[in-house]
Amino acid sequence: MSDAALPLVEPDLVGVWRKNVWWFGFRWPFSMVLFSWVTVASTLAPEFHLDRYLLTMLVGAHYIDIAGSGEKYLPYFPRMNRAAIRWVGVLAVLVGVAVGVYMSLVYSLWFLGFVVLGGFFALFYPVEKPKWLHSYPGFGVAWGFMPVLASYYIEGLRIDLVGVGLAVFLGITVVEMHHMAVLTNEREYAPETSGNARLLLKLHQGAAYAIGLILLLARLL
Repeated sequence: MSDAALPLVEPDLVGVWRKNVWWFGFRWPFSMVLFSWVTVASTLAPEFHLDRYLLTMLVGAHYIDIAGSGEKYLPYFPRMNRAAIRWVGVLAVLVGVAVGVYMSLVYSLWFLGFVVLGGFFALFYPVEKPKWLHSYPGFGVAWGFMPVLASYYIEGLRIDLVGVGLAVFLGITVVEMHHMAVLTNEREYAPETSGNARLLLKLHQGAAYAIGLILLLARLL
C-alpha cells in the first residue's frame, strides 16, 4: 500500500507531519493546543511572570508515544528507529524534570509535587503502564488538570477555587479533544464520522489558539 493510500489513524498524520518521524514526533498540532491551555491558566492566575511562563513550556514526551505505538506508526515510517526515538523521549522528559526542579528551588519547593507527577505521567502514560493512566480519566488528569493547575500555581504561588475550577474544566476539555482525535481513525470509523471529528478538532484548536493568544497579549501589553 502506498503512503498516499494509507488510512488516517491520527489527525496530525497529514501534510508535512507525515514526511518525517522526527518531525511528527513533536506532535505540534496537539502540543500547541496544550500549550494554549497552559497559557490560559498562567495568564488567569493572580499574578503573571513571563520568566515562569516561558519555563513551563520546556517539556516534551511525545517521542516515547511513537516508540510505544510502533505497530501503528510503522506503515507510515517503515525506517523509524524505535530505540533512538525512545531515548530521545526519555531525555526530553529528564530535561523537563530538571527545569521543574530548578523552578522549585527558585520559586517554591511545593512545586516539586507537580514536577514529580509530571515526570511520572510523561514517562509512563505513553507505554500504557499502569493501565488506569492510559484511559480517558488518566489523560484528563495527566495532560489537562495537572499541568493547568501547576501553571496556575507557579505564577501566583497559591491554589484557589478559581485555579481548581479552571483545571477541572480544561481537564475535561482535553479529554473531549482526545476523543475527537480517536474518531478521526479511518480504520475504525466511517468517513462521515472521521471527517466531522477532524472539523471539530480544527474548531477546538482555533479556539485554544485564539483564547491563549488574546490572554497572553492582555498580560504583556
